[in-house]
Amino acid sequence: MSDGGTGEKTEEASPQKIKQARDKGQVAKSQDAIQALSFVIVFSIVALTLSSTASKLREFLVGAIDTAMRRGDDLPTVLSVSWEAIFVLAECCLPAMGGAWVAGFVANYMQVGLVLTTEPLTPDIKKINPVDGFKNLFSKKKLVESLKQILKFAAVSYIAYSCLRDASREVILAIRVDLWTGVYIGGQIIVTIAKKIGLLFVIFAVADFFWQRHIFNKDMMMSKYDVKQEYKQSEGDPHQKAERKQLAEELLLHGSQQNVANADAVVVNPAHVAVAIKYDREKGGAPRIVAKGMRKNAETIKEIAREAGVPILRNVPLAQALHKLDLEEEIPEELYEAVAEVLNFVFELREKEQQRADSRKKGAKNAAPADPKKPAAKALAGASGSPGKGPATKGPRGR
Repeated sequence: MSDGGTGEKTEEASPQKIKQARDKGQVAKSQDAIQALSFVIVFSIVALTLSSTASKLREFLVGAIDTAMRRGDDLPTVLSVSWEAIFVLAECCLPAMGGAWVAGFVANYMQVGLVLTTEPLTPDIKKINPVDGFKNLFSKKKLVESLKQILKFAAVSYIAYSCLRDASREVILAIRVDLWTGVYIGGQIIVTIAKKIGLLFVIFAVADFFWQRHIFNKDMMMSKYDVKQEYKQSEGDPHQKAERKQLAEELLLHGSQQNVANADAVVVNPAHVAVAIKYDREKGGAPRIVAKGMRKNAETIKEIAREAGVPILRNVPLAQALHKLDLEEEIPEELYEAVAEVLNFVFELREKEQQRADSRKKGAKNAAPADPKKPAAKALAGASGSPGKGPATKGPRGR
């Protein structure tokens, strides 16, 4: 399926698109569920109030005949009886009508919640376009609805026929009994038919509910192009967002220049990412991210590090992993070993330089060998090695 040249719809609908459709009144709703619940509730109310309704109608009929016999058929009498008939019928029908309204509201609310919109009432020339209307007559959705209605009609007809066939003996014998007994027999047959039809409607409603959900989700699916366009509209153009992110990094870097100069090492990637780390042996804990940047900011960090004499080490996976952390955030445990290798290398360089300086002061020819056990390695996991080796996400050893 294609959508105006935007590509095949393979992506699930986003919450934003579903919300927009809901605002327009487009929701996954089953009319069969509403009809089924309305039928069940209305029939139940009629069955419960049948006795009182019959008594009211009988009293009205007896009173109307008595009034006609005593007062004749003049206009005032006819109007009086007519008004009384209207009130009696309203009193008998209002419970069932109220039940139908409540059933419709409950069925709608259970399916889609509360949806208040005037979009479906807005005039649209497309709704009265005969070409579009003719096309809709042969759409897949219309064909399915037509087939469903035919099946319902056939099933209801068969239920009514089978019930009358099974009760044919009682119907024939009803002509030999009094009126009220015959009415009772007819009422029992109607109750049996209504129960079976109600059960049928419930089955159709459950099936239609899941079918409508399936059709709605399918219609709401999006192509990759649609997803990108929606992202641009909601989040802004990716290029502009990247520029805003770079500006934010520049502002952070402006306050981090001193941190870069005081850092223990700068890990690079090698030109796109630069992250400065600091390990405070007095406070303990894990090393922290004191500065980070990309592209131009990364170059600035490396320039400050060179001027301050901070070692710059190339480790692509480690630089990428560290750049995902926030400023002043401690190194996570899964990066302990890789960071320990970097700090071990840096501390060895510093110690060797210090030993050479001490040797020059004392006039010694050879510097003492460096101690391989470093505080950073002890604190982070006891790892050692060159800074360029080992994956950035490898776990610590010897914990």
